[in-house]
This record gives sequence, C-alpha cells and structure tokens, in this order.
Amino acid sequence: MHFKELRIILETKIAPKNYKKPNEFYGVQYGDLENEKNIKRILLTLDLNLEAIHHAIKNKVDLIISHHGLLMKPISYINKILINKLNLLAKFPLNIYILGSSFIGAEEGVSETISNILYLRIEEIFRIKYNKNKLIPIGRICTPLYYPNEDKENFTLEKLLKRIKINFSTDKISYVGNLNRKIKKMCIVGGDTNNSEYLEKAKKHNCDCYISSNINHEISIIAKEIGLNLVNLSHHNTEFFALKKLNNYLSLEFPYDEFLLFETNDSFKTYF
Repeated sequence: MHFKELRIILETKIAPKNYKKPNEFYGVQYGDLENEKNIKRILLTLDLNLEAIHHAIKNKVDLIISHHGLLMKPISYINKILINKLNLLAKFPLNIYILGSSFIGAEEGVSETISNILYLRIEEIFRIKYNKNKLIPIGRICTPLYYPNEDKENFTLEKLLKRIKINFSTDKISYVGNLNRKIKKMCIVGGDTNNSEYLEKAKKHNCDCYISSNINHEISIIAKEIGLNLVNLSHHNTEFFALKKLNNYLSLEFPYDEFLLFETNDSFKTYF
C-alpha cells in the first residue's frame, strides 16, 4: 500500500485527527513518510519501549503504529533510555506514527472495545470539551445486556465486577461503591482519565457507575462523595484488547500487507 491509503483510514476512522487532546502529539513522530511511500510491513504496539523498537528492527518493518508516543511529555534533559532509542532509530530506516488519545473515543476504539467486551448496549457517545469548547468523543454511555437466565431486574455492581473478571480474564478489580447496588447505566472511558469533571458529567447522564483505568485516590474520593460507583480497570489490558481489534481490522483492510502485533508486557505485577 501507499502510506496515504493507510493515513486516510487512521486520520478519519481509527483515530480521527480532530479528536486529539490539546498539546498532544499526533501523527508522524519520526521518519520520512511521503504519501506515495510504499508500506508493506507494519508493527502495532501500545508503547515505544526498547523491546518494541528492537522487535521492529528484527522484523524489518516499514512503519510502527503506536498508541503512546516516543516522548510522553516535554523533556528537561536527555536520559540514557531516550538516547538508546534515538540511536536505534538513527541506524535503521524506521517510521513512527502515533495514534494518541484520538484512539480512545473513536469508533471501535478503546472505550467502545471495553463496552463490547463487557456485553453492554451503547446508548450514546460520552463527549467532553476540548479545543475552544469543541465537544470531543471520549467514552460511551451504556446499559447492560443480559446473558440467558440472567436476572434482568437485579444487575448489581457485584454482578458487573464478576462479568469483568471473566471477560477480561483478571483476578482482581479495584472499585468504589456498594456491591448490592443496582446498575442501570454506565459510563465507559478508556485510557488515563483522572478528571473529576468526567465523573460529574457521568452523574448528570444518570449513570450509576463509571468505568475507566489509572484512577487515582482523589478521583475515588470524589466518586464516593457524589454516590457514583467506580470501577478501575487495567490500563494495559483494556488498550491491548483494542489494539488487537485494530490489528484484525487493518489486516482485512489491507490483505496484501503484513501487520505484526507487539504485546508490551504490563509493568504492574500481582503478588498473590
């Protein structure tokens, strides 16, 4: 394929350019990617760590598509890890494209993937204000769908947590709330969203539960105070499920090109 064919899909469907957060890097972060450049082998990854870059070099890929950028924030000094990455990129003809937060709220992005995995009905798009009060999709407002023989009148927080444990194959989940409280409507926001405004807006949408990841102590206190159940999912696992779906989609869209999926190991471990 030519790069422009892939770029059009990335910028309009996979991670729309107008969904990005202010001051966030998006698009080509490294390399020389002309529209007519031929791309045959692509690596998809969540993070641009040294392992992912080595994997790309070993497999002779033309392009790396990453959810997170090479630089997560402005730097005040050059550290050894960054120097190693830049040295590798200088020696080998790699190109890097960053999806950024645009991948979270997009159709079939992280938030929608979570909703589908948890067998929820998407009722509406959850939008927040960025860029001069422009509303940007970031999450999904959902209601529960029910498995055969499941009690439709008594879908509680505990039943939701059990569904999460099974569907995400996880052993433990952090939550705030009463396990016996009925859940009728949920707000799903993938990614790192430690913003109290999101919780308050979810409450205005009459949501009983807010599901996200990387939730900090301050946000958990606010959720408890406003009476909103809170579920904290694994940031790594939820995003990787979405990346696997993206890999399948692109493989079907461009059947004559090769897409490789690199699984970055979750930095957090569980001690039993």
